[in-house]
Amino acid sequence: MSVCKAHAFLALTTILVSACGGDSTGPTSLDANAALQSLAIGLSQAGGIGATTNEANAAFSAIAPVLDQVNVTIDGVSQGMYALGLHESYPAGTCEENLFVVTVTPPQPGVCTPVSLTVAVILWQTHSATQPPDRMILLVGDPGTSNFDFTLAGNTFPAAAIYFEGQNKVWASESGTLASQVTSTSQTCSIVLPPYAKSATCNIATFTEQGSVVLSAFAVSGPTNEKVTIGIPSISLRGIWLAITEIQPVPLVANVTRARLLPLAPAPLRVAPGKYRISGQR
Repeated sequence: MSVCKAHAFLALTTILVSACGGDSTGPTSLDANAALQSLAIGLSQAGGIGATTNEANAAFSAIAPVLDQVNVTIDGVSQGMYALGLHESYPAGTCEENLFVVTVTPPQPGVCTPVSLTVAVILWQTHSATQPPDRMILLVGDPGTSNFDFTLAGNTFPAAAIYFEGQNKVWASESGTLASQVTSTSQTCSIVLPPYAKSATCNIATFTEQGSVVLSAFAVSGPTNEKVTIGIPSISLRGIWLAITEIQPVPLVANVTRARLLPLAPAPLRVAPGKYRISGQR
């Protein structure tokens, strides 16, 4: 199956619907550990495109002491939310084709697709450590300015976002931009490495974000006419920077798709657009 990662991201929103439930108006008085436990539950329900609960707990123990709360707007209404940033970096010259090996159709000789979608920001509201988030916003892009408009992406990978509200309301990004700046600190951390990372270093980092994203309500049949706008003023939050120092390719075989995971964060499939074909489908 030859797919653009962003389109795969949208297709997987139907799996993620069960990750959210209830209603909330802010982070409430939960402490960081309780808020992160709720997020771990939500991500573990993501149908295999997020981390396991054990992996989530391992990384969350590193971020709990510095978990931040920020204010964003949803259709112009200010919402207080817990905030977590995640960033992966790779050795110079790393290609998408180096991370995942498609055994059915090998990559074309000399082709190198730069690794993209390396920054994730997770914003969420929750009322209980034992329940998944009530609202959750997932934004995936790159350092610098990311564009969420698929129609302008061409053969590149656009940024992607999904927003969950209640048990059965899901929106997927269709336009907008987000400016991201990630700065590493000297504070180290320890997390479970993704399968394509043979070695890496982990540091707490500061994420500066600003932008606006328009999302369309998403149903099994596809996007609808219902829209929502998420406004992100200039906010600062902390998170994890995983600097991968050595990679190890992960095989892809027919009828099997593997998602590249930012640590803990649902992410689009790491398949370069138009390059691979599996099971005779395009």
